[in-house]
Amino acid sequence: MNQEQYQPEDEIDLMDYVKVILKRKRLILAIFLGAAIVAGIFSFLMPKVYKIDTALEVGIIEKAMGTAPGQLVESPTQLVGKIDSDVYGIKVREKLNVSQIEYPKIKVENPKDTNLVKMTIESADSEKAKNILEEINTLILIEHQEKIKAEKELLEKNIELFKNNIEVSGKDIERIKIKISSLEIERKTLEDKIDALQKVLLYEQTPGTQFALFDTKEKLEQKIQEIETRYLEINSLEAQINSLKNQIDNLKKQIEDIEPTKIVKSPIISEEPIKPRPLLNIVIAAILGLFIGVFLAFFKEWWEKSKIKLKTLDKGF
Repeated sequence: MNQEQYQPEDEIDLMDYVKVILKRKRLILAIFLGAAIVAGIFSFLMPKVYKIDTALEVGIIEKAMGTAPGQLVESPTQLVGKIDSDVYGIKVREKLNVSQIEYPKIKVENPKDTNLVKMTIESADSEKAKNILEEINTLILIEHQEKIKAEKELLEKNIELFKNNIEVSGKDIERIKIKISSLEIERKTLEDKIDALQKVLLYEQTPGTQFALFDTKEKLEQKIQEIETRYLEINSLEAQINSLKNQIDNLKKQIEDIEPTKIVKSPIISEEPIKPRPLLNIVIAAILGLFIGVFLAFFKEWWEKSKIKLKTLDKGF
């Protein structure tokens, strides 16, 4: 029963709203069209803003070995911080004769799990923005090239050092071989002496001969031991030389694997302006104008009814 009583009132209220909108449709339409026209004019009068972006790939000094991370010329996050803190901007403004006020805001980012550094400028002066990004790229490349050059020079110095060590070890081996040759002659002499003494002992068992034989055998053992020690020294030096050669090969491989920082995307100006967006601005302004027009229509209706009520009250008194 209650629902039946309230339902007609709801319908009357809704119809009242519709009547007000129809009654004030010219006002609503005027504000609606006015907002759209103003937004359109404003959008076309605003300077066109273009997007200029570029991307660098930070170079590698040493490639990853197994699961270990490779060594980069510079950490991308560190490079992003330097650009954000205007380290390069000072030099760029000085070279391009750009004031601090005219210098645009540069958005810098390092995409996750990459060596890339992306820079973006949104500016109405697209050519100036492009020149700024080109100059920053140049400064970064020069800086990184110097670091790579220093790293290569260090690796090449180590290669020369290892080569000198190989040369020294090779000379030591030759010296030891000469010494071994001399020791071999002495050993042969001692062996011949032992043979001679043993033959004498077959006929003459004198203490002197026996002592001489014992002493000669002892000297021969010492000589053989010395020769073996010398050969061990040669083996050690040869192993050292092989190790140095492997290190030289690794250093040469490091030099070959060095990848310089490079521009993967040169500064490019977007074909179409990104701001303003006339159609979007017109649509938003039209919707806002519609809401404002409806609000004003109801406000005007309420105001007029309030005035009528006041007049009626005045006449009653």
